[in-house]
Amino acid sequence: MVPTLTLVYDRKGQSTRTRPAVVELRITADKVRKYISTGVKLLPKEWKDGCVVGRKDWKDLNDQLQIMKKKCSEIITQMMDEGNLDLNAVPSMLKGSMMQQQTFLDYAKDIARRRMANLAKGTQKRYGVVLRFLEAWKGIVYFSDVTERNILLLDDELKGRGLKENSRWNYHKLMKCFILQAVEDGLVKRNPYSRLDIKRGEDDGLTRFLTPQEFHRFESCILPSECLRKVRDLFVFQTYTMMGYSDLAKFDYKDCEKVKGQTVYKAQRTKTRQEFTIVLLEPALAILKRYKGKLPIISNVKYNAYLKAAVMYAKIDKPVTTHWARHTGATMLLNEGNVPIHVIQHMLGHASIKETEKTYANLMDDTIVETMANYQKKFSS
Repeated sequence: MVPTLTLVYDRKGQSTRTRPAVVELRITADKVRKYISTGVKLLPKEWKDGCVVGRKDWKDLNDQLQIMKKKCSEIITQMMDEGNLDLNAVPSMLKGSMMQQQTFLDYAKDIARRRMANLAKGTQKRYGVVLRFLEAWKGIVYFSDVTERNILLLDDELKGRGLKENSRWNYHKLMKCFILQAVEDGLVKRNPYSRLDIKRGEDDGLTRFLTPQEFHRFESCILPSECLRKVRDLFVFQTYTMMGYSDLAKFDYKDCEKVKGQTVYKAQRTKTRQEFTIVLLEPALAILKRYKGKLPIISNVKYNAYLKAAVMYAKIDKPVTTHWARHTGATMLLNEGNVPIHVIQHMLGHASIKETEKTYANLMDDTIVETMANYQKKFSS
């Protein structure tokens, strides 16, 4: 007997006038029924005679439902031709088939189309802004691109475009909505935001630095290729100079000058036009000498990709990106160098000391204990 396929709405009778219910694809074979969620949720008034009605996106949704129904039919036909009809295997095969056809970006657009008809105009506009950004950026296109590292790269891209905290939060809020739905539909294995903890009204809630122990381990670990060693050198140089990638790309050793026997570099931050001054420490000078004064700059995208591979050799399980070097350098100065925070502020090119304190004042437990131990000596002397 050939199985029948039927679109079924609100099988469990859970919808109300204001609460939507899901449309499912029902497979019936030899009195056995199997239900597969289509991901389409509707109000009762939006479903009639097996079709979506009364919505601006009714045509797109009906097309989507028919595509799923057709692909499911093709999978069942193939199973029957092979003499191995297994209804329990159909849902996973259907999801795999849909995933091959659809990118994450297409999937996000479908979710937006389904939701926007019932949203306020301001929210609809935010959906459009985020989707246009993703389409132009191309950093997260496929489901395999939904990773912690790429979410960090997305945040770096938003920062690079000058977006403030709450504006970036709006992007992340919608991205989380798309990703959580993809996790529910079985298209993404894990929600990357569960490890990143990005919060509204804060800089980003991310611990974006290597501890001094991790950094020194990475600095000295053995790497198998020249390419990875160059990437490591760039990260180390960045850490000791605390430059962001755009400033690193513009760095020219010829612009340095000698001040009281120290090699000093002065410039303006590309991002904020704020002036900064750094002293090139011996490890940074050693790297410049290795490359005869010209750093082996590569694109930020390639830099991040190779960096992810390089840190694995130092047994560092963190979604490290190029921007972590800046954070790591400031954290090390606070913890290992005992450098006053107002000095670090100027080296970073921050307009105010509050910005430095908020983002980079990460004191390690060992630093706190050592500082208080030295203070304790005053009472025992």
